[in-house]
Amino acid sequence: MVAPTLQKLKIVPLAGKTPPVTVPFNPKEYTIEQSNTYAEIGIPGLEAPILQFVRGNVEKLTFDLLVDTTEFLPGARERDARLIADAVLAFARIDGERHAPPVCRFEWGGNVLEGVVESVRRQFVLFDPSGVPTRIQLSLGVKRYRTLREQLGKTNKSSPDRTHTVVASAGDTLPAIAFRIYGDDAAWRPIALENQIDDPSRLEPGTVLTIPVLEPGQ
Repeated sequence: MVAPTLQKLKIVPLAGKTPPVTVPFNPKEYTIEQSNTYAEIGIPGLEAPILQFVRGNVEKLTFDLLVDTTEFLPGARERDARLIADAVLAFARIDGERHAPPVCRFEWGGNVLEGVVESVRRQFVLFDPSGVPTRIQLSLGVKRYRTLREQLGKTNKSSPDRTHTVVASAGDTLPAIAFRIYGDDAAWRPIALENQIDDPSRLEPGTVLTIPVLEPGQ
């Protein structure tokens, strides 16, 4: 029976001149974090503020990589662990063609995530007698990258299947709320009619709005 081939994590830039990197040792684990932002709307007389969904935040991938070159003989060029560490660090540097760090695909057992390297932390933990680093611990933070077209393509532009309410926060307008709910800022009129609002650009913070079902053609 043939043993399965060890798959190594590979970082592949999707554009530009930064070369791909296959890591020397796979990470022991990685974490993908997703969070949302909520605004707290204080209403006089209530025990606690109302939570109003504002937006989703970018998914973030974090993991550690070990660069170890102790297998190479002293004096060998490959013994300097900074060569590999700098190749990974290049993903956080500005690409001359894009004038921004490259968008990368992280491949390991399939496509883990496509994103931009937000941070690279290097911890030098072992040196040979001449002071050349032979072991470096890398900690990477990566944010998922999606274009506006991709995000709008996944937005559910249909109305909710039932009437519900939202609480206006400071700076809110009916077009902004219509975009959050329906995916279309021009669909503010049904909300204005439902709540008998004359000026869609002026909303008092804390106003409770009834959001109607959006009928076809509205």
